[in-house]
Amino acid sequence: MTTPWYDYSYLPCQFCVGKNHCAQCGEEIRQALLGMAGVMDADMDVPARRLRLVLEGVDADDIIDQADAIGVFL
Repeated sequence: MTTPWYDYSYLPCQFCVGKNHCAQCGEEIRQALLGMAGVMDADMDVPARRLRLVLEGVDADDIIDQADAIGVFL
């Protein structure tokens, strides 16, 4: 199941002092999401601060909550 786009306000970036949300930061977050059970794919639109997930057997809200809990989104 593909979810609608989710908006987020901030990414924890370790690479840029200006918090410009570069592609490298987005890819790291995408990889963290792909490591979660039930996440089959994740699309990041970093400049627009949007996320879309392809899930199997899990609820999108649960994944977003888990991602928040581990600091993927602040």
